[in-house]
Amino acid sequence: MTKQGESSEEKYRAAGYERVEPKATYAPWSDDVAFLRVNDVIKEHTLVDRYRCYELWQLVAQAMKTPGDLLEVGVWRGGTGAIIAAQAARRNRKRCVYLADTFTGVVKAGSRDRYYRGGEHANTSVEHVGRVLNTLELDNTRVLAGVFPDETAEQVAAEDGLCFCHIDVDVYEGAKDVTEWVLPRLNPGGIIVYDDYGFYGCEGVTEFVNGIMDKTGLVLVHNLNGHAVIVKAGNSTRD
Repeated sequence: MTKQGESSEEKYRAAGYERVEPKATYAPWSDDVAFLRVNDVIKEHTLVDRYRCYELWQLVAQAMKTPGDLLEVGVWRGGTGAIIAAQAARRNRKRCVYLADTFTGVVKAGSRDRYYRGGEHANTSVEHVGRVLNTLELDNTRVLAGVFPDETAEQVAAEDGLCFCHIDVDVYEGAKDVTEWVLPRLNPGGIIVYDDYGFYGCEGVTEFVNGIMDKTGLVLVHNLNGHAVIVKAGNSTRD
């Protein structure tokens, strides 16, 4: 509990957080023309900063060395979904990018979630996402409206499995349910990215990811830009 007069820094530290300022200076996004073109279109349609967007851009390229389609759960206004779809289209337009969102805000908030109560980030629509995708002339996507996986997972054909999943659902139960659906369908070499791992207010997602860190068959990296990245190293995901 925050004490009266407690500073933001003290509040963060009490919850196990602090401001992270890496000293690295390599900036490959600065002259990646294809990325910059896409980012210029989507930057007003996402809360994800340029550094994480570029990491998604790079990880999609790596993941597509593995067979399978791609999935994002937690699309909001379509910015990161367009990043994923644009990179996927550059590599192989036959791969489908599924973009799943309730379009009515956050769901499944619970006691493990410090900030979210449900209904946040509802200022979006299927139509808005469609306009963003159309601006970039992306025809390799399928938008799923409803709670995933509960209501829309059956719409994911993915006959060759999945190679990539971006999970941006903000809360513990949402991250858990999506992960449990994705992992058996994720091909070896496939990648899961959790957007909410590194941020105060999303402690539920951090707790969930930390809880699966020791599963066999998974390699987990905490990237200091705020992502947790999982690579499926084998077929087994049992404890």
